[in-house]
Amino acid sequence: MRLQTLLNTPSMRQMRVIAGERGLDREINNIGMIESPDIADYLKAHQFLITNGYPFINTTTDPTALITAMQEANCAGLGVKDQRYLDHMPKAVLELANELNFPIIVTPADELISETMRKMLTIILKSQTDELSRIVQVNQTLADFLLKDPSHATVLNKCSELINHPLFLMDSHFRVVSASQNLPMTRDSLTDYLRNQTKIDYFNLHTRLNLTTHGEALTIIPLFSAYKENKAFVGVLNLDAGNSTDQMLTQVVINTLSFVNSRVDMLNESAFRNQSGFYLNVMDGGISNELVNKTLKARQIEPSTKFHCAAILVTNNHQTLLSNHLLEQVQQLTLWFIKEYQTPVIAFSLKQQLVLLINDKQNAQHFLKALVDFIQPKLDKQARLIAGYSYSTLPLTELATIYNEAAEALALSQNSPHAVTIYRPKYVKELISLIPENEAKSFVERVLGGLVGGVSANEQLNLLNTLYGYFYYHQNIAEVAGHLSIHRNTVIYRLKKIEKMLTLNLDDPEQTQTLEMAVLLWHNQLKQK
Repeated sequence: MRLQTLLNTPSMRQMRVIAGERGLDREINNIGMIESPDIADYLKAHQFLITNGYPFINTTTDPTALITAMQEANCAGLGVKDQRYLDHMPKAVLELANELNFPIIVTPADELISETMRKMLTIILKSQTDELSRIVQVNQTLADFLLKDPSHATVLNKCSELINHPLFLMDSHFRVVSASQNLPMTRDSLTDYLRNQTKIDYFNLHTRLNLTTHGEALTIIPLFSAYKENKAFVGVLNLDAGNSTDQMLTQVVINTLSFVNSRVDMLNESAFRNQSGFYLNVMDGGISNELVNKTLKARQIEPSTKFHCAAILVTNNHQTLLSNHLLEQVQQLTLWFIKEYQTPVIAFSLKQQLVLLINDKQNAQHFLKALVDFIQPKLDKQARLIAGYSYSTLPLTELATIYNEAAEALALSQNSPHAVTIYRPKYVKELISLIPENEAKSFVERVLGGLVGGVSANEQLNLLNTLYGYFYYHQNIAEVAGHLSIHRNTVIYRLKKIEKMLTLNLDDPEQTQTLEMAVLLWHNQLKQK
């Protein structure tokens, strides 16, 4: 309780304050007596000392030194019995007490010090009992209240009513999401102040913080959360740091709101799993396009919207399977990043991957690089975050296509110095290079083997180069002749000879396709040599 409150009780009205009156708001919770000259070694915070004045007149205790020591120990004040051994307190002592706002109080002359102490302790104990009863009552009231599953605003109003302070609730991005009715400023203005003007690193804020805005003292307190990346904060206006009742009631409110926040965490995690299940079914083709579009509209997503697909993976050279903690950390960090910058990105999990659907209006490369730069420093040193994303942008009914591109790009990222890789569409030459060498060699020999017999190696090479040029220049004889620096009739002669040796007709599309593939494989083998 406050020293002023104690002095205002009827049994204490005979006491007189002779110095340090501005310090009467000090907290008092125990009483002591000066019985030895080394009392300064045993001082306690919020303690009120009483003396009969004898230690001061026999010089065993210096009153100025004692008051200085009591001030440093955050004691409540000093009581001196009236007209016992000390007729008046020295002027220097009174001036020091006034300077320090340290209360000096004269206790009644006609009352034993023990009786004065008994009265004061009785008042203090009653106050503490009343405080404890109130705290227990508030705790029970809030516990019963939570069983009704109220909204955030309703909880805040009830908490504010019980502790007599305006309250507001912030998410992990320092946005005020709810407030009690008696909050004297708007949620938007408070959000703007906290996010844009204070420069607080709210992502790494884990301890209580005191601020002042528009004449109001704000105390920001982190709430307990199942995931530290998804913590929330409660703000209390004009909280009295020196009032133990205020502090204990506030702790009850913090416990209550932490419970509410943890319940929100569980609901969000459940919603994320449901969302993941939906998109996995879309990817597997287990849902009709009509139902997909209907569900997207219900989630306020235009079905025609096109997306890049990105796959994110954490790799670790020492572990095949990563810990659930690490995967959850990446998931929570990613979701925090998306919400912080309010980007049009949808996230869901697939085994040990996190899949992101990035609106085609968003720069996918820029977003993924910023995401990796944000998450990577927060991971274990052995872990590496990589991402691959699709080249195509398609509606979500084509999710399987863009995911396959993302997965292939992700595989390339594992062997790349770059953390983010875009899927690169395969061209004909690249596709050809993917054919196993033994199968390619067998196919070439079967289709082009007829050019070997009866001609020299040099003529065989001339025929194959002419045939390659014929397909490369889209069967334009003049272009082939110009490229090979021969007459066009020579080109025609060679082509007829090839038809005869291979017993085929270059005007037959099916035979031409087979021949072109064999020539491309031959040319690829030649380049490799």
